[in-house]
Amino acid sequence: MRILLISVNRERMPYPVAPLGLAYIAGALKAGGHDVRAIDLCFSTDIEHDLTRIVEDFPPDAIGISLRNLDNLTYPSSLSYLPELEETVAIVRRRTPVPLVIGGSGFSLAPLPLMRRVDLDFGVVGEGEGSIVELVGRLEQGASAQGIPGVLIKGEDGFIPPLPLASFHAPDRSVLDNERYLKEGGMANLQTKRGCPFDCIYCTYPLLEGKKCRMRGVGEVVQELKVLQAEHGADYIYFVDDIFNYPADYTAALCDEMIAQEAVVKWTSFVNPRFLTTALCALMAKAGCQGLELGIDTGSAKMLRAYGKGFDKEDVARAARYCQEAGLPLAVYLLLGGPGEDDATLQESFALMDRLNPTAIIVMVGIRIYPDTALQKIAVQEGLIARADDLLEPRFYISPLIGSERLIETITEAAMKRQGWIVPGLEINISVPLMEGMRKFGLRGPLWELAGRMRRPRMRPLR
Repeated sequence: MRILLISVNRERMPYPVAPLGLAYIAGALKAGGHDVRAIDLCFSTDIEHDLTRIVEDFPPDAIGISLRNLDNLTYPSSLSYLPELEETVAIVRRRTPVPLVIGGSGFSLAPLPLMRRVDLDFGVVGEGEGSIVELVGRLEQGASAQGIPGVLIKGEDGFIPPLPLASFHAPDRSVLDNERYLKEGGMANLQTKRGCPFDCIYCTYPLLEGKKCRMRGVGEVVQELKVLQAEHGADYIYFVDDIFNYPADYTAALCDEMIAQEAVVKWTSFVNPRFLTTALCALMAKAGCQGLELGIDTGSAKMLRAYGKGFDKEDVARAARYCQEAGLPLAVYLLLGGPGEDDATLQESFALMDRLNPTAIIVMVGIRIYPDTALQKIAVQEGLIARADDLLEPRFYISPLIGSERLIETITEAAMKRQGWIVPGLEINISVPLMEGMRKFGLRGPLWELAGRMRRPRMRPLR
């Protein structure tokens, strides 16, 4: 069959990110013998023209739509992406009657409500490589799609849960504009494993990928890395794993393989402080690591327990010290305003940040509530949301002990008198013009190191 894939994501803040999920689906469909084309709307300036042209140039037998996120996860500057999805579907419906199939992590977070809201024929929940090939095969044969794990059918109120893949391989990057993403996004993205065994109360990764870690062979990962370097000129990599340094022995083996195969390239990743050691930080630096992003969420002992983080403040302090010893810049991520947050816990977080003095501190105001998470249950119990709320539109948990106005005021005051704080929701040291301006100088990698070193904090409008 002729399959057209559409990536609807147009978000470019803090920088455009290549739709890796779509590339995985393209690879699976091509391996199944199908003719695949793709259109990425991230850089489109005329959505209707571009969609019309590709449907005319490549009349498809079915269309797959990839939805990466439901919204920008940013309070109080929340932005839903569902209008963009609905616009795309409406344009395509006017141009062709073929079946429309939706998938992606954004869709998988609330599949039934999305199928009811948007005019779609089928949905694929979770890892889609296996399900989409089975679905397209059934469509080609004119057979029913009933009984395929992870596949929703229009008008039905349930589906068989998806089955996690036993393994996965390199995506087909030929469907992506790799050079443009490298130029405007500053780095290529690469995944070494799927699955998250941890229990953070707000997190969706275990729901999307399962709780069991499935690692690719380190040789296969390094081969993909070499292809990115040789064929696409990628000189900076972001490892998109949920947690790059778990399991730690796998991370060490991958770094050793990169060194052994002379595939050392600049890279960064998101890590858990509990699994960092002096030796691992030194090895990562030797393998090309340029800095790490540490997801601690809070500097309060009480809030670490409330969030279900599985590590304590001393783990965080040790991790920061190991990074400093290895010469690795460090960005710390905070999610402030969760269950139990009050003035005292906020001040405790600020004090820990002052003590550690990382390169950058990236602060999110409140926590986005997603279906089927522990945070959703807490919000319902506290009467902050209704049990029937489908959470398609962004809803944020903000502790009743402090409230939205006080939380914003306290974070703004803390950020504006300190260097290195970045608050996306309040546009402190971050905005689209600022990020795009930095990229024009050909800067690679995440921009938090440069933004975090501004001499004085800036808010938009810059003042």
